[in-house]
Order: sequence, then C-alpha cells, then structure tokens
Amino acid sequence: MSDFKRKLDQMMGDTTLQERRIKHHVRERLQKPARKFSWQVLFVTAALPVVALVLFLAIDPVNLLSADQGPGTPYDPLDDLAQISALQKKKQLSAVDYEGFAELPHFDEVDGLHYVDKDQFSLKGSSDTYHTVIERKANLFDEVVYEAGDIVRTMTNTTSHLPTYMDAYYEVIAVPGDRVVLKNGKLKINGKPLQSELADRYKKEGVTILGGYDQLLNAREYLLLNHFPASETVQGATITPVHKIYGQVVGVATEERTDSMYIDYLSGQLADDYTPEQYFDLYLYDDLLGFDNLPETPLFSQLSRLGELFLEASYRKTAPISDNEVEIRYEYGREGVAGKVFHMKRNASSDRWEIEE
Repeated sequence: MSDFKRKLDQMMGDTTLQERRIKHHVRERLQKPARKFSWQVLFVTAALPVVALVLFLAIDPVNLLSADQGPGTPYDPLDDLAQISALQKKKQLSAVDYEGFAELPHFDEVDGLHYVDKDQFSLKGSSDTYHTVIERKANLFDEVVYEAGDIVRTMTNTTSHLPTYMDAYYEVIAVPGDRVVLKNGKLKINGKPLQSELADRYKKEGVTILGGYDQLLNAREYLLLNHFPASETVQGATITPVHKIYGQVVGVATEERTDSMYIDYLSGQLADDYTPEQYFDLYLYDDLLGFDNLPETPLFSQLSRLGELFLEASYRKTAPISDNEVEIRYEYGREGVAGKVFHMKRNASSDRWEIEE
C-alpha cells in the first residue's frame, strides 16, 4: 500500500469499495451500449409477411392462388370414347330430323364449291328423293369461315380425342379465338354457359356432353356438337381442325329435279361431258365416300390427304396444256406450304378425262 493511500485511509477511512464503484461506472461509459430488445420491432417484423399475403389475395385471389393453377388431374377420354363408339355402332347416337331441312333453299344445279351429300331422305308432302347440299369454304386456311350455329358435315376424326362421324350432322359451337372450358358436362364459351337452342335441346332431352377442355381455340380449330342427338345419350364435344370439316349445309337437292354430277355419280348415271376439273372432283368424291365406283388411280394411293384436296377446291386452278391434257395446280399462297400439280388426260376410247399417272 502506498504512503499516500495509507494517509488517505487514516483521514477518510477505507475507500476501496468506493473506488471500485467509480472504476465500474467509468468502464460502462467507455464501452458501446448494447441494443435494447424491442417488442414493437418484433411485432412489425412478424406482421409484414401477413400484410403482404393479404395484399396478394386482394389483387386476384381466384387466379393467383387458385387450386386450378398448375398441374392437375388430366382428362381421360378412354371411357367416354367407349360409350360414344358403342352408341355409334348400334346407330343410337343420332336422331336426324330431316324435316328441319325443309325450309332450306332448293338447288336446281349443284356445281363449283357445292356438292351433294351421299345420304338420301324424303320429306313429308313430297315424293322427291332429297340430299343436303354442302358448301366447301373458300380460303378456309386464311379466314374464320364458320360461325356459331352453322350446321356442318365432317369425316371420322381420329386426331381428336373424341371422334366425329360421317353420318352425323354437327353444329359449330365455338370458333377460332374462343375460350372453351368443359368440365363435368358443364360447357362455357368465353366464360359464359352455352346458351342456344341446341343447349336447350340437350337439357330437355337429357343429353350429356362429354369431354374435358380449358383452352383457347387456335386459328384453325372449331368446337362441334351433334346437331341431332338422340335422347338420353352422351355426346362428345370435339375440337375439330378446319380440314376435317367438309363444308356447311346450305340447301337441299333432289334426284328428280337437280342437275348435278354428284347425283349422277350416286345414281350410277355418269355422263361423258364433264370438264377435267369436274372429273378430278369426282375422283376425289369417290375416294371420300369410299364407294370406289371409278377406276382406281394408283397415284391417289400414294397421297394421304385426298379428302383435303377435295375440300381445298378454292385453292386450285386449271390450265390447258393441249386439247387432250389439262394441268390442275393447287397454290396456297403461303411461304413454306408447297403446292401440288396434277395432270388430266382425255381417254381416247371413252372420251372421259382421267388422272395421269
């Protein structure tokens, strides 16, 4: 102990405890103060994610956090296809009301882009034999050529998950650009339930719509439904490409009064005075129907889209090469889409035009 400390203790008593307090106080002031815990800060920090979630839901709760978003259970057409096919095989899928065609225009001549449907029928009060007249559409790859409500004919369409059939008449339900949603038999077009005479008929007659869609129809797709469904049946709503729709029902023709090479073909009374292009159409028509009434053309057996060539009549032009030869050329006017060229020659013995091999 220093002499100064000894003298100080003699004068003031023992100051050790007081010195320690002074040193401790000085040490605390020299050190950086520690952060104080704040319950207010903790509360705000914890509340931020909750507030963000509330704002997120308020923006669009249906679309942004919907159970329908992302992968889901895909539609399986197999069972529906089996039901539809069974009805078709038993001829129980459709109940065509031909009297509904009685008010359509009567064609005295069928040519150009029009042709005659193979099925014949009768109408009350008439002894004539009728066929519907089908119009092939011009520019079908460049424009929206059908409207909702149009009645059309198709070919069996195995490229769609639910098929269409040749002996059924279909109605256009939705066209390119429409949003189609079909789930559990409930069909919506552009967000609204289907409202039409056909929809009322389906409901009244207990017809169920099969299929599963949630998509925007592309520039060449149409949604079709059977226009004459049989009561208490299931019917497939099928998205069908335009090249599988073989035209719109626009009128009727009669075997007794209508001039048509197609009626001549169906009745087995073909003449020899058709143009080369008409003969070309007849060969395609023969292939389309599968009747094989005309001589086989080996060239056609090498082509996979003869039906489309019949449908695409507006894209072809005919040019004479000689008195006995004509060129038929398909030109689509689109880059990357190749045209096709065929030659027709006159048969010297029959005077008919035939496709050159």
